Amino acid sequence: MEYALRPRTAAASALAGAWLLIGATACGPAGGGGDTDTGQDAGTVAASALSTAQLVQFGEAKVVPERSEQGVYGELATVRQTDRLREVTELDKPGCLDAVNQWGRLPEVRDAAASLATFARGDDTVSHLLIDAPAGTAQEAVDTAPPAECDSYTATMQDGSTSSYRVSGIDLEQIGDASRAFAVDTEVGGESVSMYTMVYRNGDVLGTTSVLGPSRADHDFETLLTGFTTAALEREQQILDR
Repeated sequence: MEYALRPRTAAASALAGAWLLIGATACGPAGGGGDTDTGQDAGTVAASALSTAQLVQFGEAKVVPERSEQGVYGELATVRQTDRLREVTELDKPGCLDAVNQWGRLPEVRDAAASLATFARGDDTVSHLLIDAPAGTAQEAVDTAPPAECDSYTATMQDGSTSSYRVSGIDLEQIGDASRAFAVDTEVGGESVSMYTMVYRNGDVLGTTSVLGPSRADHDFETLLTGFTTAALEREQQILDR
């Protein structure tokens, strides 16, 4: 059974940044999945190509079609949902609101075609995002590390509840033309949730893989993150003519 975060925990995880997307997809995109493109022909074709390049299964992790979507990145239901969440959330360190995904505010990213695929593996959720961004923008996303002061911060939700975050870098083997990995550990409502994310560049495609699940000593999130991203990259290189 797929790990389903409670609404408050999902909101807290969404604020972690990359994810942004992961917390929202764990409970399903706002308004459902599917094609959310705004009708731009070039964007539709590019988003469809990215979706074709997505994996459908990796080991025990199977894609959940109703929690996956494609279209212009800034118009994805999960992105819009998290944008609204940010507007009603206060941080003790305001500059950390986009600590781990500052690249998500770049116009070249907001206007780019994208595909988001969500996978379920027992209690864990894997999210894989592909964005048709210029190579320079993709490299900028990989190079942008969280601010040093954002290694820990606290968020207060609209209902007054709080959640704490700890952000740390992970030293993993490079995947694609460039990559960077980090972990976000969240404490909210008595629950501990861990999210491991890798941001990578494959030519002019920006990719991110996130693994989200309950914190536990025996988790294999680093192995899953690396293995999934490696397989996803191989699939992209087979399908996309880049």
